[in-house]
Amino acid sequence: MSRVYLSLVNDEWKEVEHSDFWIDRYLLKKLRNIEMIQGKGWDAVIIIDGKERSGKSKLGMTIAWYLSKGKMDVNNFAKGLKEAAKKISILPDGSKMIMDEGSTIFSSKESRTYAQKRLIELFDVVGQKNMVFIICLPCFFDLNKTIAVRRSLFLLHVYPDKKYDRGQYAFWGERNKKNLYIVGKKNFDSYSRPRAEIIGEFSNFEPPFYQKYLIEVKKETLEKVLDGAMHDKRDKYLGKTPEQIVIETEALICARLIKFGLTEEQQAEVIGKSHGTAHERKVLGLNLIKNSVEMAPLSPVSQ
Repeated sequence: MSRVYLSLVNDEWKEVEHSDFWIDRYLLKKLRNIEMIQGKGWDAVIIIDGKERSGKSKLGMTIAWYLSKGKMDVNNFAKGLKEAAKKISILPDGSKMIMDEGSTIFSSKESRTYAQKRLIELFDVVGQKNMVFIICLPCFFDLNKTIAVRRSLFLLHVYPDKKYDRGQYAFWGERNKKNLYIVGKKNFDSYSRPRAEIIGEFSNFEPPFYQKYLIEVKKETLEKVLDGAMHDKRDKYLGKTPEQIVIETEALICARLIKFGLTEEQQAEVIGKSHGTAHERKVLGLNLIKNSVEMAPLSPVSQ
C-alpha cells in the first residue's frame, strides 16, 4: 500500500509530499469513513490485536491522532476498564479513547466473562457520547461474540515480519471479521481463513507527550509488581534466612517485570544488581512461579 503523508493545516489534515506522520492509503480510506459516520452521530469500536510489544499501541495512537486531528492527551489513554470508564465520563462527546491490554478483560476465564459484560455496558456510554473506542489486546479470539462480531467495525492484527521488524497489519472488515471469529476459533485461534482483506503497514508514531505518559505508567506498574512480589510469598518466607528472602523477592520481581517488557538490563537496574545476577534471578523467579513451591534448600545464587 502507498503511504499518504499528512500535515495539520488550520485543524485539517492535508496531504503533503513528506512529513513525519503518515498512514497507508487503504487504512486512511477506512478512517475517513469513520469520520463520516461519526459526523452522523454514530460511534465506532476498533479492535487491534497482536502479541505483546508487537506495535498495537503505536497503530492505535496513529489512528486516534488522525481522527482527533492531533487533539489528544493522557486522558485519551486507559490501561484498563475501570480507568477507561472514569476517563470517558470526563471526556467531551466525540472523543477518542485507547484502552490498552493491561486489564482483567483478557486474563482468566472468570474475570474475562465478568469484565467483558462491563465493557458492553460501557459501550452504551460510548454510543451516547458519539466516541471512537480503540481496544488493544493480545488476541481477538479472547473477546466474546458481542464485542468481536456485533459491536466492532473492523479488526487490525499486527505482527512482525520475518526479521522481527514491527510495522505490519492485516485488516478484516465487518463481514470477514465475523467469519474469521467463527472459523478461527475452530482452528485454534488461526488468522489464516478467511484471508485478510488487505496487508498494510504502519509507522512508529507516538504523540509528543507519550514518553512522559509511558514513564508514569511504568512507575505505577512497577509499584504494583513490587507490592505483589512482597505479598505473594509472605507465608512461605517463614523459617528462611534474610538472605534467602531477599534473593527470592528479587527473583519474583525480575520474573514479573518480563510481562511489562523490561529487559534484563532494566531488571538489573531495578534490583540494583549486575546483568548476570538479574538473569539468574529471573530464571529462579520463573521457576518459583511455575512450580508454586518454595525451593528448599535454596540453591546458591550469586549476589
